[in-house]
Amino acid sequence: MPATGAHLPPLGDPRTRNEHSGPAGLVVQVGQLTGGLHVNDRPASAPDDSGWLRSAWSHLAGSVMEMRYLAGPGCVEGFLLVRSEGTSGEEAEKRVVDLRAALQVMPGHAHAVPVTDEAETRRVLAPVRPQGGVVEVRKRVTTHRTGRVDADSPWLAAVTPLRYRRVEWAPLWAAMADLPFRTMLSVAVSPFAVGPGLRSHLAARVAEFGRLARQGPPPTGVWSAPRSPDGFAVAALPLVTDAVRRYTDRVFLTRVSLAGEEPVPGVLAELAAETMSPREANRGFLGASPTVETLDHADSATACHNLSTLNFAPTSAPGVPSEAIGEVERVLSSITDIDEAAAVFRLPYRSADHREFWG
Repeated sequence: MPATGAHLPPLGDPRTRNEHSGPAGLVVQVGQLTGGLHVNDRPASAPDDSGWLRSAWSHLAGSVMEMRYLAGPGCVEGFLLVRSEGTSGEEAEKRVVDLRAALQVMPGHAHAVPVTDEAETRRVLAPVRPQGGVVEVRKRVTTHRTGRVDADSPWLAAVTPLRYRRVEWAPLWAAMADLPFRTMLSVAVSPFAVGPGLRSHLAARVAEFGRLARQGPPPTGVWSAPRSPDGFAVAALPLVTDAVRRYTDRVFLTRVSLAGEEPVPGVLAELAAETMSPREANRGFLGASPTVETLDHADSATACHNLSTLNFAPTSAPGVPSEAIGEVERVLSSITDIDEAAAVFRLPYRSADHREFWG
């Protein structure tokens, strides 16, 4: 349907409201989150939400969870949305009630209140009509055309993982509040269990990059000089090896989107990327921050539908040759382990070091 109502009210709360529309067997619930005061335990650190996300993974099977920040001039609001599905509306509603019960214990710095008003619920689900294209923050994919004719493909690609550094989000929220028009930041996650197929493909990538990072056999029996190591394979081998260690079991399918009733300023999108996963100096693409992609007209309908339905329909990757990206890279760019998810999925909090902007 979706059905929208309160997130984390007492079970059976008569104020909880359901609004039915769309396909049967789909339920979305909305609740408003506000941030409590967080006292830094080290300089410029934000609260650690990774433990809460790890716990949420166990309860989210078949569901989607989204942290949605809505900003208008001078203020920011935070909402937690959960979507569950079932073979019928009744089954989906039961699942979302069970999920609400499982997630009702929030970290100490976040407080939840139910959203019970119909107009407010509709506003949260469709806060803006995006203008100028939806912007997505994505893992960086670096491609290289290899000169090694013994490579499995003429293209090599590496996906830079997100780095969880507990960076303060207050400057990002403040930048959203400083804009003279409404914006939204949507971070959606859905649990994904890595299977033997992906693990096998990752192991094969390590073997190939390891082989290309070494000298290869001569191209012909006449020409005795060995093939030179591929420089990109040498540089990217640590990332490929890290992926084998990182993606073994529990991950999230993840989407990060920005939209506004006017075009999202590039400086805001870049601030979001740098806040979520700060770059590491002097490490090239191994330490690069995520990319910021403004989706073109061909993808706008899909991107807007993703926002309104808490979905993950794929969109194109501007600036990257389509033939250079294989299925493994597409999967790696769309999933996050728990630490990566914690880098982008931030529950609201207040900081004594920054001005008040929570609505």
